[in-house]
Amino acid sequence: MTSKEPNADTESKTGRDFARRYVALSPAAPEGPLGLVELLPGSGDIEVEIGFGRGRFLLDRAGVAPASRLLGIEVKRKWAYLVAERAKSLGLANVRVFGGDARDILLRLGPDGSVARVFMHFPDPWWKKRHAKRRLRGNELLDPIARLLRVGGELFIQTDVEERAEVFLADLREHSAFEVKDPGYVVENPYGARSNREERAIADGLPVFRIVALRRA
Repeated sequence: MTSKEPNADTESKTGRDFARRYVALSPAAPEGPLGLVELLPGSGDIEVEIGFGRGRFLLDRAGVAPASRLLGIEVKRKWAYLVAERAKSLGLANVRVFGGDARDILLRLGPDGSVARVFMHFPDPWWKKRHAKRRLRGNELLDPIARLLRVGGELFIQTDVEERAEVFLADLREHSAFEVKDPGYVVENPYGARSNREERAIADGLPVFRIVALRRA
């Protein structure tokens, strides 16, 4: 008697079941306005990472900046769930994670001027034309970040795709709320933690384009 071979329909159903499980388990943002002071109790700097992926930077940053309060936002519910569980197992009380679309969550965060730093590490370039609408860029991204950042607050973006880096740099230079010092890129990541993709890019010898933009008065 032979065992039944898995077929494509069975594997597809299994994949859908896992996806539904992660959606159900991932920590979703509450409805309505989201007060950062209430979400992240304490007195340290508030930092937000958009699209933390596998979470290495977020978790390492929590360790090197233990006084800071960190909120991570990730659209992929699997990673939101796994990173939330990892933060819990490490006892990182200064980390909060939401699974969801940053474009929605950023609009609901407050109060204005309460965030010290916002990080975006290697955002997906979404190469295909039909996927371009998924890109995080332009005023749709920068307006809510500018509202949340305090004067002198930092927006840090890094990518190994030069074309996308140039787009971010142009968007920031055109936005009245941000200042980018010449020549535009910084050589090193100044925050004491690396994302999974940054570590891989360095190991592979790929160039990394890093931007630090400051919130104007």
